[in-house]
Amino acid sequence: MASGCTPPRAARLLLRVLLGARTGEIVVGDIDEEFFDTILPRHGPMAARRWYWHQTLASIRSVWRGTLSRRGRSHVRVADVCSTGSPRSGALKNSRVPMASMILGFRYSWRSIRRRPGFAATVIALVALGVGATTSVFSIVDGVVLRKLPYPSPNELVCFGNQVFPLPFVAPLNERTHSLTTVAAVSTELLELAGDPPPIHVHASYVTPGLFSTLGLSQVHGRLFLDEDFDGPARVAVVGHRLFQNRWGGDDAVIGRTVTVGGQQLTVVGVLPSGFQSPEAVVGGEVDVWIPYNRFYESPEDFSYALVSVVARLRDGVTREAAQLELNALSAELAAEYPAEYSHYEAHAEDHGSAFVIRSLHDATVGDVDTTLYMFLGAVGLLLLIACANVANMFLARVNERELEMALRSALGAGKLRIVSRLLTESVTLSLIGGALGVCLAHLGVFAFKMLNPGGIPRIQDVSLDWRVLSIATLVSLLTGVVFGILPALHAARVDLSEAMKCVASNSTSGRGRYLLRDATVTFEVALTLVLLSSAGLLFNSFIRLSNVDVGFDATDVTAVHLSVGHRFTEEENTRFTQQLLDRVSGIPGVDAVAAGVTLPFGVRGGGPCCWFRRVRNLDESRGYGHETVVTAVTPGFFQVLGSRVLQGRGFVETDNSSGEDAPIVLTASLARRLFGNENAVGRSFFMDEERRLVVGVVSDVRHWSLRTAQHPGVYIPFYGPIHTHQIHLAVKSDAALSLLAPQLRAAVWDVDPSLPVFEITPLEQLVRQSVAGLRLYSTLLIWFAIAAVVVAAGGVYGSMLYAVGRRRREMGIRLALGARNINVKAMIVRHALALAAIGVAFGLTGAITASRLLEGVVFDISPTDPMTLLAVTVLMIAVAVSAAYLPARKAAGADPTETLRAE
Repeated sequence: MASGCTPPRAARLLLRVLLGARTGEIVVGDIDEEFFDTILPRHGPMAARRWYWHQTLASIRSVWRGTLSRRGRSHVRVADVCSTGSPRSGALKNSRVPMASMILGFRYSWRSIRRRPGFAATVIALVALGVGATTSVFSIVDGVVLRKLPYPSPNELVCFGNQVFPLPFVAPLNERTHSLTTVAAVSTELLELAGDPPPIHVHASYVTPGLFSTLGLSQVHGRLFLDEDFDGPARVAVVGHRLFQNRWGGDDAVIGRTVTVGGQQLTVVGVLPSGFQSPEAVVGGEVDVWIPYNRFYESPEDFSYALVSVVARLRDGVTREAAQLELNALSAELAAEYPAEYSHYEAHAEDHGSAFVIRSLHDATVGDVDTTLYMFLGAVGLLLLIACANVANMFLARVNERELEMALRSALGAGKLRIVSRLLTESVTLSLIGGALGVCLAHLGVFAFKMLNPGGIPRIQDVSLDWRVLSIATLVSLLTGVVFGILPALHAARVDLSEAMKCVASNSTSGRGRYLLRDATVTFEVALTLVLLSSAGLLFNSFIRLSNVDVGFDATDVTAVHLSVGHRFTEEENTRFTQQLLDRVSGIPGVDAVAAGVTLPFGVRGGGPCCWFRRVRNLDESRGYGHETVVTAVTPGFFQVLGSRVLQGRGFVETDNSSGEDAPIVLTASLARRLFGNENAVGRSFFMDEERRLVVGVVSDVRHWSLRTAQHPGVYIPFYGPIHTHQIHLAVKSDAALSLLAPQLRAAVWDVDPSLPVFEITPLEQLVRQSVAGLRLYSTLLIWFAIAAVVVAAGGVYGSMLYAVGRRRREMGIRLALGARNINVKAMIVRHALALAAIGVAFGLTGAITASRLLEGVVFDISPTDPMTLLAVTVLMIAVAVSAAYLPARKAAGADPTETLRAE
């Protein structure tokens, strides 16, 4: 019965006629909402219609008396009307329930949104942009930095800070430390897996006893290593779940099967569970095969080249600081007991940090990535603030447009709390809709980031939009609606009816004071945008400088072929295999030249020794002095294929051998200057460790590991001789297309050894580009954030100036009618925008200089406070603000003063 009842049409018509179309519509809408949502369901049709007429007559009386103020309309209580038919009798407390009030608020918001769909769409888009960017970056920070490691009691896990450690010193750590329960060592290599065609490369880790118990692994399919598995050469292996599924399809029959890993015959005794993750800080990534280490390396007297990563677990109640004190004492003991062995490692540790410094496994896993990710979280936070400031500016402008409506509502009995709650409901509704759309954008953002991952970001597989991230997104959306909707709402609640009527009558404002808040938000946007722009400019400038660094070689038309031979060859077999392979590749049509090395610039891929660290000193220097340097082995023609400049002497020839007294050596220019000053180094001898070497040539320095660091192999030795390597890199000079060259290179390798998998065939230029892929991605993302911020800020300036021009239309008409020139009107508006931009730039420069401290470890060859970058972004920001203000200024100056005044 109640559902078919409608308000009296006569009462509605009377309100519209007596109050005017606009005001009458507002009052009718207000009374209708209360009629349908509260009065009709609770008291029935007859009482509700009587209540409606009482509301109508009370409003008309207030208009006739000319006192349409907060006291002019007595809000008739429905209890009085419904109980006796008279507004003066009866009482009914709490006629409104909270749920009904909430529903009424959302209906009001929906009606307001339908009236101004363009306004609502803009607000939703701005909130979606800010929330989407913030949520996507926060999900990455959460997965990489904030989330705990997937091990029991992860806070107790530590590793040694320099990440490489001499294996013979692991046993004393286990025996003599009381603060650590277990100490385990890991050494990861890239080896070939044979036994089931086709051969593939796998990441294999050699481990000491106690690794899996240290990590808290107990459940396994099959078994883990037993104590006797570590006696003598490796005989068994445990495989990871990924290899178990991909290689053998999850067949349980693999347990007990013999496989060939790196030339070793191993029996599979266990399969790790699917949820187990290898500790990236000590193995560098997901491990496919785990192999027990031989105990031969456990004695410090048997010190060898074996360098490993170490992970340990603190005893209950022991802090890292206490454990560090014990390790410092143990370091002194080992230095006294094994001076020769310890001094050898101590020399190596000078550039890599002490082996006895421990750090949290979590911190070691995250590394320096957290600084970059936090920087991006701050950047998207700035973008969110800029978008929200624009939203607040839009709400302020809309509140100014609705001053009369708010004044009428207040005069008709609506209290300040009701007006504020209605406007807040509207802003929160729009923010939540924008937040929901932002979460969808965040899904796309996380997916894109994983696809564009430049490498070097640990735990990227753990990044997802889980319930925690979604909770943060919801909270950010809610706070956006509340924080940036409260000021406009409070401003609307303070509107005075008489002032509002005067402003409407004059189509102007009562003064500049009411625009102070809107101008402040514009200034706020400009300041934040400049901070974001300066950071993006510094990163982009750094990327350009890094891309133009002289690498010391020519990667044009050079293809890198990476082979991992593991333990399959002896030293003589390694020499014979390499020579046969070079002969076979050189015969491929289109190949101009080919050479081999233990490593290539930017071509290091997974595991095994790719170079050696040695101590070099002049003949007249005492033992123990000199310089730590890097040694790598190359074949004749290596420098010619890479285009390295031979500055003195010659490169290697076929007769050169790496063994014997005064074996030939080629130095890099920087090491030659360090050893011999500016004298000619060719023909000079020096000691490398305790072996005498003869310099036959000097070549240009090479940025071998990355464009950012100048570190390079200081010594080149001949590839042929008593050396042993687990990997071989070919440098093939050819202008043939990779799609045609790659199959022929694989065929050449398999002609020499059919069981050897080819790990990678990549243009060397691509490897160089990949070395700056991270900085390229970060600078690109930050530039896009900055562009979005500039567009939003420009829109804020434009909207603010456009609204100001509209509100001051009568003033502009009077100025033009009194003889003001168009250019004067334009200058007045542009000057106002320029003043706001200048204040924003001043604050923004202060913030940019403060934020530049976060970029000190990221930028390259440029100061974080580079004055040219700050000047460029300052000029750009001012130009954007002036351009955004010019269009409203042009519109105001082009208005016809006669038409403007006639309309008034």
